[in-house]
Amino acid sequence: MRDTDNANGSLLENKITGLYGPLLSQDQLAQLLGRSAGGLRYSLCYPCDSKTQALKECARRIGRRVYYPASDVAAIISAADL
Repeated sequence: MRDTDNANGSLLENKITGLYGPLLSQDQLAQLLGRSAGGLRYSLCYPCDSKTQALKECARRIGRRVYYPASDVAAIISAADL
């Protein structure tokens, strides 16, 4: 079962990388998750579950902007229990 999770995560990572590139901005992450940018920003400021906390922790700051690695996002989305 773990191999299928790994395969699904890799497939998802390839899809995300193909659409957005290796780093996602907050607006792109919000679009991927089907949320508004403001709603995502609020959720990341006050994380209430483990997946939101994991997304907040994987954020990388480049200058003033915050980016999210596609590989980490795919792993968080595809994780059954985090």
